[in-house]
Amino acid sequence: MYQPQKYRLYPFPNQERELLRQFEELRFLWNHALEQRIEAWRKEKRSLSHVDQCRDLARWRAYDKEGIGRVYGHVAQDSLARLHDAFGHFFRRVREGVRPGFPRYKREITSLTYPDSNGSAAIVPGRNGTRRLRLSMLGELPIEVHREPPAGRVKTCTVEREGDRWFAILTYEMEDPPSPPSTPPSAPIGVDLGLSHLATLSTGETVEPPKFLRRAEERLRRAQRVVSRRTKGSHRREKARERLARCHAKVRDQRRDFAHKVTSTWAARHDLIAFEDLSVPSMLGDAHLSRSISDAGWGMLRQMAAYKETRRSGRYVEVPASGTTQTCSGCGRLHDPPLTLQDRTYVCPCGLHMDRDLNAARNILARALAKIPGGTGESTPVETGPPPHRKGRRVRSKKREPPRDSEVAR
Repeated sequence: MYQPQKYRLYPFPNQERELLRQFEELRFLWNHALEQRIEAWRKEKRSLSHVDQCRDLARWRAYDKEGIGRVYGHVAQDSLARLHDAFGHFFRRVREGVRPGFPRYKREITSLTYPDSNGSAAIVPGRNGTRRLRLSMLGELPIEVHREPPAGRVKTCTVEREGDRWFAILTYEMEDPPSPPSTPPSAPIGVDLGLSHLATLSTGETVEPPKFLRRAEERLRRAQRVVSRRTKGSHRREKARERLARCHAKVRDQRRDFAHKVTSTWAARHDLIAFEDLSVPSMLGDAHLSRSISDAGWGMLRQMAAYKETRRSGRYVEVPASGTTQTCSGCGRLHDPPLTLQDRTYVCPCGLHMDRDLNAARNILARALAKIPGGTGESTPVETGPPPHRKGRRVRSKKREPPRDSEVAR
């Protein structure tokens, strides 16, 4: 398995200038390679491969030694590999019949990657007990190692710029964790994601939404107004843009830190975590709820819970979201009439009376337990008779009429 670690970088002024220069070289390389592919197909109906462009890159680096030649060769090849992957995803989306998204020219590059960091990227000791990140053709950059790296080989290293801050993401290659035990889970939970409560667990616990974006909206508006008033291309506009980027980065860091704390607590206490298989991008089309859904960070919670459970040899399961809110977790009956967003309590004729989110969380857990070996959840709801009547639909009875005398004679 691969485990990434993100550390803060503090490059010296000359190192920062060199990084920015390499970003510009990689931007030019991307745009030039993209134009090569477009022109080759337009004029000759020929598709350029990744190998062809890497061969041209070697000749280019030998010719332009003070430009692209000062960029580490594997870093430049990784930029071409990203372009190759972009075309691969484009053709895949065309085959699937979704919006293709043709690769675009880049106005800015904010990261570079050492794809094979066997000796080209490593954390080494510095002066006075400090640490340095040694990068080929860049030197040793001061790095803050706030957490000891895992025992493993560095597979890749990515240096990225976020506003006025620099970070290094080192991916370590480690042994795979043990597989989950074959016995049923001892402490499973189902998690229902929402907006009134960020998460409702099947145990009855709730996590309140922090609403970091809502609390920072006024500060973001003021920073955005300052940017819009500055003259384009001026030094003052660039400074205002950096202040705005810092405001957005703070909200992003707060949301990520909160998600880390919540999912770490879940992974430490429970050996199975079940979520709904929600399509968050499709839910962002609602003009009234899109901002709140984005601020909640549902996708981040699921992603973090998945890899943290895997590291601890636990189970992470996603179940279909259809019917989890409308189905009674006690008897399996569908609510009639269907619940709306304003209905916050689930009341069933079988006697169940509970919060609708808690009911959904228990349904999620039951479906997850039915999917794993040795689980005890219900795979199908119990029989509740004919489906409830829906307005505008004709429901036929499933009861059979007694046979007629003529039919019995046959």
